[in-house]
Amino acid sequence: MDIRKRCFSGLPTCLLAVTLLLVACTKEGNTIYQTNPEEEKPSTAPLVTVIYGPNSLGDRSYCDKIYRGIEAAANKHGIRTLQLMPESTEQGLAYLEMMFQQMENAQDSVRRLFITPSPVYDEFIRKNNRRLEKNPNADLLYMETTTPLEGKGSTLYIDYYGAMYMSGYLVNYAHLTLVTLLLANPYTQSVTEAGEGFLAGFNDIPLRPTQSLELHVRYLSDEPSGGFTIADTTAMRIFEEEKKSIKAGGTISFVPVCGGAMHAIIRILRTMNGSDSYVGIDGDMTGDKDFCIFSTLKHIDRLMEDYVGLWLNGTMPKHQTFGLADGATDVVITDYAKKFLWNDTRLWDNGLNMDSIRQVAIRKEGERYGK
Repeated sequence: MDIRKRCFSGLPTCLLAVTLLLVACTKEGNTIYQTNPEEEKPSTAPLVTVIYGPNSLGDRSYCDKIYRGIEAAANKHGIRTLQLMPESTEQGLAYLEMMFQQMENAQDSVRRLFITPSPVYDEFIRKNNRRLEKNPNADLLYMETTTPLEGKGSTLYIDYYGAMYMSGYLVNYAHLTLVTLLLANPYTQSVTEAGEGFLAGFNDIPLRPTQSLELHVRYLSDEPSGGFTIADTTAMRIFEEEKKSIKAGGTISFVPVCGGAMHAIIRILRTMNGSDSYVGIDGDMTGDKDFCIFSTLKHIDRLMEDYVGLWLNGTMPKHQTFGLADGATDVVITDYAKKFLWNDTRLWDNGLNMDSIRQVAIRKEGERYGK
C-alpha cells in the first residue's frame, strides 16, 4: 500500500515555512508532494493532523488502518488532513512543539484536531496539553492509553486482551510444535496487555490437544517504545534460533505483537517456504492462506472515522476504552485454515465454537476493568 501524506496550503504560512513539515514520505521514504503556501487563499475547513510514531506508516496493520480511517472521515465530512510520520522521536516532538506554539498564538477560527497514536509522546502530551486551552478551536486526541489527560484533550484505548485471549486459546489446536510470542518491548501498555491475554488463553485450555506444544515469549527490544521495526537479518536470526530449539521437522507459528516488525518475520517465513506460519495481528491477513493460520483484528480504522465525526459534532468523549464486547477487536479464521492447518476439522463441529470462545474472552476482558 502506498501510504501518502496530505499537505494543505490552508495551514498558516509560519508553519508551512518549516522545512520539517513540508516533506511528505511514503513508506519507502520518497518525497511525493510539497506545498506552496502562495498557491491559494488559506482554507477555513476543519483540519485533522496526525503525528505518528517514528517510521510507523507502511506497517500494513495498526498505523496504516489509522491512516485509512482518517482519510475516510475526510472524504465523508469534507475536511482537510495532514498526516505526519517523523523519522525519529525527536523529530516527532519537534512537530508537536511547533504545532502547540502555533496554536497558542493562532488568531483564526479554524477548527483543528491533533491526534497522537504513539506512546513515545506521552510525557510531552501530559506536560503540554493545557497549552491548547488558550485556543477554543484546537483539540487533542491521545490514543493507546487508559489514563485520561488532566486538562484539555481526549484519550482512547483499544483493549486487546480479549481478542488475544481467543488467539492464545485457538492456537493450541493448530498443527504446531512451537508457538513463539514476539512482543515489541515490555513497556508499551497495549503490547504487554496483548501478551497477557494471549498467555491467559493459551494456558486456560482444559486439555491441550498437542501435549508437547511449547510456548516461547521473546521481546524484540528492552527500550521503551522499541521493537516496532527490525531488520530482516534480525528476523532471520530469531527464526533460526527458534527452529534450532525444536526437533527436526517441527513447525513454528509466530505471534508478532510488534507493529511493522511483524512483516520482517513474514518475509523470512515466505523465503524459507516451509510449513511454519504466523498469526496476523491488527489487520486481516488470512488472504495469505499458506502462512497465516488466523488473524487477530483491531478495528482502529472504524473508530478513527467515528471519532472524527464525534469531534466535528462537539461530542468527543473525555475517555473511552473499547474491546472485544464493543466489536473493536475480534479474531477471524478462514474455512481453508480450518481444513488444512488445524489438527481435526471435526473440532469445529464438536465443541470448538468461536462464539463460545468469544464470550469467555469478553468475560475475561471485562473482569480486568470491572465491567
